[in-house]
Amino acid sequence: MVNNNTNIHHHQLSYDKIIKNTLAQSNEMTIRFINGLFGDTISLDATVEWLDKENVDDKHTAIVADFYPKIDGKMYAIEIEQDGSGDMAIRVFKYTVGGAMLHNMKSTKAELNITFPQPCVIFLTSSKNTPKQLTWNINFFDGQRITLKIPVIRLADLSIREIADRDLLPIGQFYLRIFDTLTESKVNSFIKAAESLLTEVKYAVHKGTVPLHVGVQMEDTIRKTLENIITRSEQEVGFIMTTNITETLPWTDYREVFARIEEHGKAEGKAEGKAERDMEIAIKLFTQQKDRTKLDTVIQMMVDLGIPKNIIHAARDKYEAMQKKDE
Repeated sequence: MVNNNTNIHHHQLSYDKIIKNTLAQSNEMTIRFINGLFGDTISLDATVEWLDKENVDDKHTAIVADFYPKIDGKMYAIEIEQDGSGDMAIRVFKYTVGGAMLHNMKSTKAELNITFPQPCVIFLTSSKNTPKQLTWNINFFDGQRITLKIPVIRLADLSIREIADRDLLPIGQFYLRIFDTLTESKVNSFIKAAESLLTEVKYAVHKGTVPLHVGVQMEDTIRKTLENIITRSEQEVGFIMTTNITETLPWTDYREVFARIEEHGKAEGKAEGKAERDMEIAIKLFTQQKDRTKLDTVIQMMVDLGIPKNIIHAARDKYEAMQKKDE
C-alpha cells in the first residue's frame, strides 16, 4: 500500500508476546509495572522470578495465563486481552487455578495447601460490554462461599499521563490500539495521543524507568501499531490521510540520547565508567540492527558518537559471539 508516496505495511504484532518480552528484560521495570498495576510498594531491588515465560522463548510449557512473575515471594497472574469479548471470568479462573496448581501447591499425605496468585486482566481495547471488574463467587460443598474481586485494566479508560505516572508504559506502548479505525473526527485525537505517547517513552528512558534498549523497542511497536491503524482505516472505511502523519511525529533521535549518556559520563569524569557505557551502547546498537547489510551505517553512527574504534571492534566481536551461541 502507498500512503502519500510512503509505503505502509500491515505488521503482525503479538501483543502478549511483546509485553512479556518487554518485562522479561528488566526486573526493575517489572517491579515498577506491578506496583503501578496493583498499587503495591515492592522494593525495586526485590527478587523477581519468572515462573513461566510461555511465549517469551516460544516454548509451550503448560496451560497458563500470559505470564506469572513471582516478586518478593508473591505471585501474580496477568492476562492480556486484545479486545473486550469473551467470558473472561471463567478463563482467568482456569488460568489462575492452573498456575496455582503448577507453582504454588504443597501437599503431604493428609494435607493440600494451594496459594492463589493475584490476578489481573488488561484489555487493550474495550467496548460498552467490556467488564470493569471480574467477580468470582466460589461455593464449596460444605456451604462455605468465597467472593473475590479481580481487578481489570481497560487501557481506553486511562490517560497517557496516568499510564506514565504509574509506570505502565509496558502496556501503554499499545495505547493507539484504542483507535480501532480512523475517521476525520478522530484524527486530531489520534495524532495528539501518538505525540504524547512518544514523548512519555522518551522521558521514561531519560529518567531511567525504562531501559534505553527497551525504549527503542517500544517506539518501534508504537510505529507499527500506528501504521496498522492507518492501513486498516483505508481498507475498512476508506479513510485516506491527507498528510503523512507518521513522519511528522516526534520520533526519538537515539543518537541524541546516546550523546546525552556520553556527556553524563564525561561530567562524572570516570574513564572506566565511560568505557563500560560505550561498550553497552555499541552492543545494543549491534543487537537492534537486524539487517546485517546496514552494519557499516551502525558503525559510522558509533564513530559519530565518539565511541573509540577498539570498543566498537570489541563490541562487534561480542555481538557476533552472542549470535553464534543463539544459533
